[in-house]
Amino acid sequence: MKNAVLSGLLIILVSTTIVVAQEAQPSPSTPAEPSATTAQTSSGLTNKDVIDLLKAGISPEIIIAKIRSSTTAFDTSSIGLQKLKASNVPDSVILAMLQPQAGPSTGEAKPGELKPKRLRDELTTAFQRLQTSVVTVWSETGHGTGFLFDKDGLIMTNQHVVGPSEYIAIQFDEKRKVPGVLLAANPERDVAILWVDLTMLPDATIAPLATSSASDPSVVEGERVLTIGSPLNQRKIMTTGVASKVEARAIISDININHGNSGGPLFNSIGEVVGITTFGDPDQGGGPGISGIVRIEETVPLIAEARTKMSQATKPEARLLPVDPTDTFPIEAIKEVATAKKFDDDRYIFGLGDYRVALATPTFLYRLQTEGEREAAKTKAKRNKKEGAVQGTYRPFDEFRNWREYIGDYRPVLLIDAEPNAGESFWGAVGRGVAANYGIAVPANIRYKTDFYRMKLFCGNNEVEPIHPGKILRGMNQKDRFVKAQDATYAGLYAYPANSISPACGSVRVEVYSEKNPKKADIKTLDAKSIARIAQDFEPYLKTTKPQ
Repeated sequence: MKNAVLSGLLIILVSTTIVVAQEAQPSPSTPAEPSATTAQTSSGLTNKDVIDLLKAGISPEIIIAKIRSSTTAFDTSSIGLQKLKASNVPDSVILAMLQPQAGPSTGEAKPGELKPKRLRDELTTAFQRLQTSVVTVWSETGHGTGFLFDKDGLIMTNQHVVGPSEYIAIQFDEKRKVPGVLLAANPERDVAILWVDLTMLPDATIAPLATSSASDPSVVEGERVLTIGSPLNQRKIMTTGVASKVEARAIISDININHGNSGGPLFNSIGEVVGITTFGDPDQGGGPGISGIVRIEETVPLIAEARTKMSQATKPEARLLPVDPTDTFPIEAIKEVATAKKFDDDRYIFGLGDYRVALATPTFLYRLQTEGEREAAKTKAKRNKKEGAVQGTYRPFDEFRNWREYIGDYRPVLLIDAEPNAGESFWGAVGRGVAANYGIAVPANIRYKTDFYRMKLFCGNNEVEPIHPGKILRGMNQKDRFVKAQDATYAGLYAYPANSISPACGSVRVEVYSEKNPKKADIKTLDAKSIARIAQDFEPYLKTTKPQ
């Protein structure tokens, strides 16, 4: 059972994207209060240049990027600012004009000098503007990325991200996650259209879909492209690359599609969605490889189908769902319990019908994962037990570094793992025994006893809503003269808030449903000692943090 729990509780490391700052070119300093007739130098961007750019239809975002990457000679006197306002220059542009420009630099700034100014190219500016159109899509089998492309709440993602899941949730940021509804899907193109109620996400923006024509293609070979996704445990991560090849139905790029980026938007250099990131083909030699992106033109029929189905589908609920806590579990509390000589596993693991169920707190999870180290330490200690031998040279927890605390390996959540049992049927064992009496060797036919469908947790009479109701595919494929084990099933892995189980509940019960009997549950009512053990594990966290 411990191995089954470990296989279900995945640990994912964090990848970070570092944007390198570049030095800006020097620009003349601006007098504190020049007169209205101050001459504008020809060596920098002037007030008239900014006004002319606006009249030409250039967006404020692009003008701000131009200001930040250019030498400037602005008139920021009181009269100069009044003229800018009279010319309908937006406040965001005026603010960028007022920000001090970096002077000449030969490296690190000296005391009293301004630091060199960072350059922000078009893609960096686009990321700041477009990241609020990108969301995380959760299903029973995992998570991916999606993007909002319609003001009515339509979201596009990969079909494999949602699959056959009955649970779909859209997470906008660390605090806000809402229910989603599947409107249409195309497995061949691996595209799905979801629907959410945007009243709970007022900060969300729309990602503009590119249009293409013979004279004005949506993307060209060699063009810089950008994607925003949710790789690993992070949110809103930007990755850039180049469109290496543009085909009729797909775009090939060197852009890196990390785990969790599937279903994200691929933006061209002007911030339009030209494709949906779908797959990555890593270089077997160790390089980044290439990525394939379905062109946005291929999704047009599915978008039309989704819009037609909106009038018939049940509108998604306008409510916030539980989210993962953003803080961490006290590390010292975990280590203190993990090093204890006595630890009662039976308070966490029990049988339930054809399942083995584990209540995995951060403490219990760490105990399982360090069991090998503890046993190795005991064996070594026995060799040097006699008086005079050197002691204390092996410390198994030295490798437990503080980095785990920051990336959330042991999140303050309760994981409930329901693993279907596997074994030989009664009549199969009888038949094999009869055959053996006649000298016939028949391999044991091992099969899973059941298939997980869903789980419920009750605190008293109140059902506890899970943070993530997950399913994990389990499979076995072994065939020899002794055993034939070829089968597949789902196990359940549900994440619940830290305060889900406590003596205050009065009674706590777990219900597990199978695919064969989706309306009939196997039920386990926890004993008082197990409830107290789970509550005690979370006590160090709950003492200092209010659960979300």
